[in-house]
Amino acid sequence: MILRTPPPKKQRAEPILHDSPSPQVASEGRLVIYEDNPLAAPPPESPHQPSDHLLCTYQCRQMVKADFIDALSNAEKQIRDYQSKLEILNENLSKAEAERKKFRDQFLYAEQELAAAKGREQMLHDQLLKEVNDSQERFKKQLETNNELKKAESSAASAEEKAADVEGKLTQFSQSIEREKKQLQNELAQLKGESKLSISRISADLERTEFRANSAEKESELLKEQLEDLKKQLNECLNQKREVEKKMSSFTFQEVTSSESSILIKHLQEELRNYESEVREARKLKSSHEDIELLKAKLLEEKGRRKRAESELSKLQEQQISLSNLENELSLWKLIMKDIPGVSCPEDIPVKFATLQKEVIVSTMKIGETNARLKQIEVGLDAAQLAKQNAEAEAALDKEKAEILKSEVKRIELMLSMVNEERNKLSNAINELKRHKNEEAGDEVASGTVVQELESSLAKKESCIKELERSLHEQKEINDRQHNEIKMLHDRLNNEARRIKSLDRESDRLRSEISLLESKLGHGDYSASNTKVLRMVNTLAVDNEAKQTIEALQTELQKTKEKLQALEELKSQSGDTGKLVDSYISEKITKLKEQIATLEKREERYKTVFADRISVFRRACCELFGYKIVMDEHQRPNGIPVTHFTLQSIYAQNDDEKLEFEYESGNTNILANDYTAQPEISHQVDIFVRKLNSIPAFTANLTVESFNRRTLS
Repeated sequence: MILRTPPPKKQRAEPILHDSPSPQVASEGRLVIYEDNPLAAPPPESPHQPSDHLLCTYQCRQMVKADFIDALSNAEKQIRDYQSKLEILNENLSKAEAERKKFRDQFLYAEQELAAAKGREQMLHDQLLKEVNDSQERFKKQLETNNELKKAESSAASAEEKAADVEGKLTQFSQSIEREKKQLQNELAQLKGESKLSISRISADLERTEFRANSAEKESELLKEQLEDLKKQLNECLNQKREVEKKMSSFTFQEVTSSESSILIKHLQEELRNYESEVREARKLKSSHEDIELLKAKLLEEKGRRKRAESELSKLQEQQISLSNLENELSLWKLIMKDIPGVSCPEDIPVKFATLQKEVIVSTMKIGETNARLKQIEVGLDAAQLAKQNAEAEAALDKEKAEILKSEVKRIELMLSMVNEERNKLSNAINELKRHKNEEAGDEVASGTVVQELESSLAKKESCIKELERSLHEQKEINDRQHNEIKMLHDRLNNEARRIKSLDRESDRLRSEISLLESKLGHGDYSASNTKVLRMVNTLAVDNEAKQTIEALQTELQKTKEKLQALEELKSQSGDTGKLVDSYISEKITKLKEQIATLEKREERYKTVFADRISVFRRACCELFGYKIVMDEHQRPNGIPVTHFTLQSIYAQNDDEKLEFEYESGNTNILANDYTAQPEISHQVDIFVRKLNSIPAFTANLTVESFNRRTLS
């Protein structure tokens, strides 16, 4: 604070009138000296001329003397006050000079900052030019790589088209093979049906023939019996004939012929004729039966031949059709083999297809890598553009700062010029004070005007200092605001860079997944969700073990029952032996109880040791793999044991981030909960667990993501 002198005491003289300064001078802000208006001077009188008004009495002289003494004391007081004011003004002047030096230093510092800003701007400009040239070169290289990529893509597309054509032809060939298979299967089914029908027909014919053969055999037996009867009769007749002939020969000489003998002979001859006719008919019947059987056999053979011929004809037609199809396919395959380079025989086709598939996979991998490189280059270009924009913004900010500093320097120069003017005016006023120090009391008014001028100049200086302080404060606020904006922009840049890195990681991961899936085309992977395993509630091994345990227990029960019966018999036989047995049993029971107690203690010790080892193992698992594992066992209603695992990451942000798994007879399945129902986690579960069937990859990826989230946040 600037100390001010108290206002001077009022004198007994007349009030002093001040001339008001002109508005133009006041508006210019210069120091205005307020002078006393000259008193109306009396007309000059000659000192030699006596005048009445100069003559005074002693009392008047005493009064004048007292007034003079009072005026002198007042003047001395005013001089002291002026001296104190002068000291204060000198102090203020020294302070103003110190402030002037400080402002000069600030001005020099501002000039240095301006020069440094210009140097930085030049460096940034050169750096930007270098970056632009580098980016242009990189862009040219990228264009070249892009052209190469396009060529590679076109070659890959042509290879894919060729592969697609080959695959289409393969599919056509496989379809034709499947069609032939279906036709052959249909033919087989038809042949089986026809064979079944023919077998049924043959079996029916066989039954008929067997029935006919049986009936024919029966008829032949009857005919044989009749034949034998007829033979017997014929023999009897022949015997009778012989006897009659003998009798006739014996009675030849006898001329007596009776009528009865002639009748007998006639009857016998008729019977002979009848028997001969019956024998002929029997022979004819037998021959006709044999002929019928032969004809039937021939007929059956002819029918079989006819059917075989018809089936062979149909097969011939089908074989001709299949031959024509095979010839067409062979011609197509020959054309395909001619189109495919490096294929000389049909055995080279699968090898060529395998190589083509590998080339397709390699080309897709290369395309993925080139896309990744392109994206990296795009990210680099974006980063370069962002850096360029940031540099341009910083250059614009530096230019604005330089302009602001220039304006501040101009203002400070103006303020310094004003301060110098005020200093000069103050020095002039001090010189005038020193000059008018020994003058008369009338000069006190001039010193008052000088004091007022000094006070007004001090007030102006204070206002200027306040303005300078205000401007400095505003400049500091602007600088702080700009620094905050720059920090915010840097934070945003860092966040965007992290986001770009995370997106690059995600894209690389997705590309690796795509390449894996493409490499696994045509291969079947085991999936616990799709593959169903049929399990028995009680398997044969479990049943056998249960039966064996039941049998062992039954045998032990039988042995104990026998022992008890023997003991009871001993007790009943003699009391002393029973007591001995009881004492022996009690001792055995006590020993067994002691053994049980020791075993229980040992079991408790084992449990404590096992719990300690398990806790060490869990801590080691938690430290090594990053997951706290809680295990729980239970059984299903069908008796199958199930182990439930709960995993919680050490980088988890809350207690709800848990993974739940079920382990059942060698299979581990993930369970759904609120954490796995989140879209990001469910997407990872679909990729790693269900598609790739890899729970360790899923947990490792989750650990890395939670660690990145924790460290980045």
